[in-house]
Amino acid sequence: MIYVVLSILLLIGIGFYFYNSQKELATYQSPDGQYELVIKNEKGIFSPTMPGDGGAGSIPVVVVLKDADGKVIGKSSDNTDCDIFNDSIEIEWDIKNEQVWYGRGKTINLKTGKVEC
Repeated sequence: MIYVVLSILLLIGIGFYFYNSQKELATYQSPDGQYELVIKNEKGIFSPTMPGDGGAGSIPVVVVLKDADGKVIGKSSDNTDCDIFNDSIEIEWDIKNEQVWYGRGKTINLKTGKVEC
């Protein structure tokens, strides 16, 4: 009985790992190597879709800014006015002004994590 329960828990763990890895669409490293920008799929497996919703470019994504240690500094979802779709991602690092542009008019401050658009 213990082996059955451990096997089920192991399968759940493996499934959760692969589910989370599928949500990560792209990763961008800053030119100075101090920051990382991760683009994640916001939709779940069971999210409803309609015919004509489009392909991978039209899915809503969350942009996550992390420091060199992997600590989350800010997320695009922190400001609901700054939502973005996968095909609208345009990454531009502005280290001098302490911000990263992840779309037209959409930025995350590298120090404070404040999201503006």
